[in-house]
Amino acid sequence: MKSTSIHSLNADKGLNIFQKPAYLFLNLLNNLFPYSSLDKRIEIRSWKNADLTKEWDKTFKTSSVGRRLSDLFWRTLPWDKLHEELKEIHVFDTGCGQGNYSMRLSDGIASYTGVDMSRRPNWDILEKEHPNFHFIESSSTDILPLIPPETNLFITQSAIEHFDEDLRFFEQIRDYIGKTDRPIIQIHNFPARAILPLYLFHGIRQYTPRTVSKITRIFGDKSKFYLYGLGGRESKKIQFKYFTWPLLILKGKAAWSEDVPKYDSEVRRAIESDMKSPSKNPLFWVLIIHSNVKKEIW
Repeated sequence: MKSTSIHSLNADKGLNIFQKPAYLFLNLLNNLFPYSSLDKRIEIRSWKNADLTKEWDKTFKTSSVGRRLSDLFWRTLPWDKLHEELKEIHVFDTGCGQGNYSMRLSDGIASYTGVDMSRRPNWDILEKEHPNFHFIESSSTDILPLIPPETNLFITQSAIEHFDEDLRFFEQIRDYIGKTDRPIIQIHNFPARAILPLYLFHGIRQYTPRTVSKITRIFGDKSKFYLYGLGGRESKKIQFKYFTWPLLILKGKAAWSEDVPKYDSEVRRAIESDMKSPSKNPLFWVLIIHSNVKKEIW
């Protein structure tokens, strides 16, 4: 198995009474020593953005804290600079699910290819409405033959933690990049180790800078690496209060359902507070890999 994990237990497939404690214990082990054995080429940063006010109401008020942070990150990307570097932007999105990010990115891209293990009913609708959209049913372990030759932006959103062989996935992207001298950018959003006690049984793994280094070492010296931490202590508190405790522990409904405006306000205060106090133990990480760099962006 070409994986950043020390185990292959996948919560997506269901865990029995013996596998559940093993899953938690093995992920706890996998997440130890988060800042040891780092790839020194990675620039680790805490994400903060002055455009939060402008973009806040364009995100979904009932999203989890992690999803809200992720959507804000995508909405505040430096799209002008991305266009300067890549010209026309051709997206390849692995683990695309319903293809939601095809619509969220549609205004700034020339084409979008989404890949997921399971075909979704709305794919046909999206392809009819948007001739530059294309969806493929496939696993992450066999994407190389599927990548359109013009692809220059690879993305994943809360996906790589579900891949059985995450390192094999990145090796295929490396092999694609190795055949061109065009600038290629990757943006991968995934859970940090703080997610384990908050999400419990979710995917295969969480990530730390140490395990992310196993990914970046696949790529040569023609690539630059940036690792952004999203959220911190206050974001974790809100995630536990409104999702982990009522849903996973009490087996009830999400607490935000009784007062959406209150939840929305608390999430915003938490995110803004975390931006003022950067954390080495964030809620999510975003890994950016910029290969064959022509113009600096990050």
